[in-house]
Amino acid sequence: MKDFIKKFAREISVFGLVLVVFLGLFIYRQATYATYTTLSSTKFEQKIENKDSFILVAGNSSDNTMKSFQEVMTTYQTKNRKNKIYYVDTKGKSSNYLTKKLNVNVSTPCTFIIKKGKVTAKYPGALQYYYFKDFINANL
Repeated sequence: MKDFIKKFAREISVFGLVLVVFLGLFIYRQATYATYTTLSSTKFEQKIENKDSFILVAGNSSDNTMKSFQEVMTTYQTKNRKNKIYYVDTKGKSSNYLTKKLNVNVSTPCTFIIKKGKVTAKYPGALQYYYFKDFINANL
């Protein structure tokens, strides 16, 4: 019985150690990684109607340019957590969907600074990280 208790205690301590390591890795990932928020069309339209202020990136998720730009957005979000980025996927939407909702001419991908429900700045096309950062900092 004594050997069983020792063996059981040893197994529990190994399990506890593994649990602590995984918990530490999870906390590290949460502290060092952030990503943008994808909005549905309904949520996007609600944010405009509520006259919210936010950073919006719109583009077609199946486009290779947009796929590489999503990495830039994630890098920016990880390094600049105070500025929340929202993404709207235009895949399957009509070509003038954003034009109607935002009342500006739009080509995708495009980055918008929206203040009180109105577009105050836009930049068409995918940007490299530092240009994306500079655009946001200059227009917020």
